[in-house]
Amino acid sequence: MTYTPPSKADFIAIFPAFATVTDDAYAFWSAQAALVTEPMEACLGPQMDLATMLATAHYLTLAGIGAGAESEMAAQGASGFRRIKSGTIELERADDASSSDGGEWAATSYGQRVWPMLKVCVAGPRVTGTGTIPCAGGFYRSGPIW
Repeated sequence: MTYTPPSKADFIAIFPAFATVTDDAYAFWSAQAALVTEPMEACLGPQMDLATMLATAHYLTLAGIGAGAESEMAAQGASGFRRIKSGTIELERADDASSSDGGEWAATSYGQRVWPMLKVCVAGPRVTGTGTIPCAGGFYRSGPIW
């Protein structure tokens, strides 16, 4: 069965900063968020709707949609700033969002909240090469070393 993202009304009840989002914009960005979260439905379990709503809020923020400061900065093209000054206010990010563990997800507060949920579902063992062949049969020179 295909996952259906939460309704726009439910989304706005949880994230009122997006009360002005149009139906078309919500439908598009929530569908994009579902493309990310749906394959992880079994892993996310009861957090599936929250993860999808956070991903939707992340995408809307990056698109400059919403009433928050992050959305307004994205609408003006300043979402990926390292340092910005406007009048007497000067803002600086401690680290570059694109180089952090969360990648693009670290670019918004919503993405930073959803990234740990997604990361748990996709993390696996790290495998590295050691330069040796394990279990080479133990045959050296003319026979086994046993």
